[in-house]
Amino acid sequence: MSKMRDHFWVWGHPEGKYNHLYGNEDESRMTPMEGALYMGARNMFMVPVGVPVNWRQYNKSFVTLQNVGWCIDDAAVDPKSLEKLIEEAKSFPNITCAVFDDFQIYLERNKVPVEKYRAVHERLHNNGVRTLDMWMVLYTHEFGVDAAHDEWFKDYIDCFDGVIMWTWKASDLRDFEEKYAIFKKQTEGKRRMLGLERYNFGENGKASAEDAAWQLERYSDLLRRGEIEGIVLHTNTMADLDHPAYDVETAWMKEHGDEEI
Repeated sequence: MSKMRDHFWVWGHPEGKYNHLYGNEDESRMTPMEGALYMGARNMFMVPVGVPVNWRQYNKSFVTLQNVGWCIDDAAVDPKSLEKLIEEAKSFPNITCAVFDDFQIYLERNKVPVEKYRAVHERLHNNGVRTLDMWMVLYTHEFGVDAAHDEWFKDYIDCFDGVIMWTWKASDLRDFEEKYAIFKKQTEGKRRMLGLERYNFGENGKASAEDAAWQLERYSDLLRRGEIEGIVLHTNTMADLDHPAYDVETAWMKEHGDEEI
């Protein structure tokens, strides 16, 4: 048996990344690892979002976590980040995966053929260290709109081991059930996680306590049922700013984090 917190991930960014952005006027100093400790999660997706970082220093801070994945958005075009991940995996056994953030946005900008992602998947699975899983970020507004686009995109989904579904705008949570049903069909045979935003980036404001509570209850129910394997918490970079959605999550984790599932 595992515990609920064993299935929670932090979507980690370099500390202070979202200071004075997206309508946030406060200044955070919380690091990704501090965020994991504070929020009670046992896993980390590290996403530098364009900030130059020292991978090894961050990986040393992550050594007590169960699973760590790094964002390698450009790996299908430039193998540098892919090879860096494999090299780091030699020293850090808890590095188990890679993730591609904002995947459809990147794809639209760069027109990368699907064969490139098949090659990345092959390299991640056969690299001389261990198999590294390949995850994709997919937003609810990016599917279920155009059937032809969804059909075309399936070839890209097939390249990945798993997909993380995110809702960018808080107002779109009202469509969750409809979108989740489509998501299950779109990702049939794939592993799945759900992303939980605790800041309303799509509408430049704080997320509500009510929205955070609803997502925690709904998503954890899907986790208990085995429909998803993880919940990803966005993000450490606002966790120390007294936002209500973070307070809801930490209280929820204190109550349910050690629940066996």
